[in-house]
This record gives sequence, C-alpha cells and structure tokens, in this order.
Amino acid sequence: MAIKLYTKQYAGMLPELFAKKSAFLRAFGGTIQTIQGAEAKSDFLDLKTTDTDVVIQAYSTNAAVAFGAGTGNTNRFGVRKEVKSTDTQVPFDTPLSIHEGIDSFTVNDIPEQVVAERLALHAVAWAEHYDGIMSALLSTSASATLTETRLSEDGVTNAFAEARKKFVNNGVSNSIAWVAYVTADVYNFLIDSKLATTAKNSSANVDEQSLYKFKGFELVELPDAKFQTGDNVYFVADGVGVAGVAIPVARTMDSEDFAGVALQAAGKLGKYIPDKNKKAILKAKLVAIPAG
Repeated sequence: MAIKLYTKQYAGMLPELFAKKSAFLRAFGGTIQTIQGAEAKSDFLDLKTTDTDVVIQAYSTNAAVAFGAGTGNTNRFGVRKEVKSTDTQVPFDTPLSIHEGIDSFTVNDIPEQVVAERLALHAVAWAEHYDGIMSALLSTSASATLTETRLSEDGVTNAFAEARKKFVNNGVSNSIAWVAYVTADVYNFLIDSKLATTAKNSSANVDEQSLYKFKGFELVELPDAKFQTGDNVYFVADGVGVAGVAIPVARTMDSEDFAGVALQAAGKLGKYIPDKNKKAILKAKLVAIPAG
C-alpha cells in the first residue's frame, strides 16, 4: 500500500494561512506555533511559573540587629521570602481529524492536483476552526463583563470608557496595542452616530467609512459568528496568550475500498492565556434598542 506523507508541507502552510484567516491571532502573539511528528505527542507547553510577589521592606539599622546579641540570629534585610518555580503542563485539546477520499473514476479532475488543493483547504479549515476556539477562550477569560449597556451613544461611550478605565487601572501597558473586536452592528453604530466625528478625536473618516480608534482601542470589525452568544465586543491587548497546532500526520494512501487514495490528517490544538494576563481581556454585551 503506497503512502505519501505530507506532514512537513502541511505544517509549513499553517503559519501563513493562520495569519491571513484567523481574526484573533494577534491576541495570541500574532503567529501560530506548529509542532509535527513525534513532538506532537507531548503537551502543548511545559511552563515554569512563580507567583512570588516582590516585597519591599525597611532595612534595619538597629544596633542589636545582625550585630551584638543579634549576630547570627537576625538580619537587617528583614524576612526572607523563598522564590521557586512550579512546573505547569498545558495539554493539547482533544485530537481532531480530516478524512477524505479521491476516487480516480469519479473525481473528474487530475487526482494529484486535487490532493494539493485539498491539503491547502485543510489548512484553511484548521484556521477557521481555531478562530472559534480562540473566541471562546477570550470570552471565558474576560476579567469583567460590561453589561446593562445599550447600543446607543451613551451605551457605547460608557462601555468603551469603562473598558479604558479598567485597562488603565489594571496596569495594561499602552505600549501594546489595545484592540476592540466588534460586530458589524457596533462598528456601524460608531460610524453612523455622532461619536464618529473628528471633533471628538475618534480618528474616524466618515466619508470613507473607516474608523481606526475609539477611546484608545483599535477597532476590528468581525462577523457575528466570530463572537460567543450575547457578546459583541472583546477588548483585548495584543499578545495575551499563545496558540499552537500539532500535526502528527498528514498523508495520502491507496484505498482498499475504492480505486483511488484516502486523504487523512490528524491534529491537536493548543492555547494558553496566563491568569495574570486576563486583566487585559474584557467583553461587552451591548443590547440593541427595539425600533419604535
């Protein structure tokens, strides 16, 4: 039985395609980590983390501390805290697969060319599937949900103002891009309402229907399907997490069931957002006001 492995080529296509097709990839460092072959059997990440806070305390100049009667049993630096790391394993998600077949009698095309086209489409499908996983993770990782807000001038202004306030008070660095992923309804409202005027420094060009920033957040318009149910704005700083995909195998093989080849690919998705970075993730549920 003839088997052709495409694992290396398959994995090699993913970073570029993810960059083009994944709406939320910039929130995960802007690139997808690809792991192939035997390495794909391990955990996604092996981390060493420490949650020991830095404590600044008074330095003692007491004559009896570290000198005299205090020699050997006291010190002038204060209480010593031990610093050590904890091993943390981040596993991959449940394995996923793609299984297709190309019958030489019915394909109605050049089989080898179809194989190449299908492998490229597989990579696109991985990217689109991963987008839904990234969206769900951003939604569940949000440190706060801005609710009870209306899709109105006051509601949108209050939501963005509250998000900005939380980012500032949470110490989210403004040297990193702050992004507001918004639905078309929210984006159009900002464009069409008087919020989108240069007088309010919204960086908007109404004539060109382009809005770049509002309240310090870069606006990215996405389809409703990219959001979890009820969500319509994700406020996220770039690079809050990491993402990866493992491809143990991608291959074609002669089929015993029909006159042609089977296309088989298996992969595992990995993603991780450290708890300390969740302060840089918020979401909003802006409710449209019924007409009339």
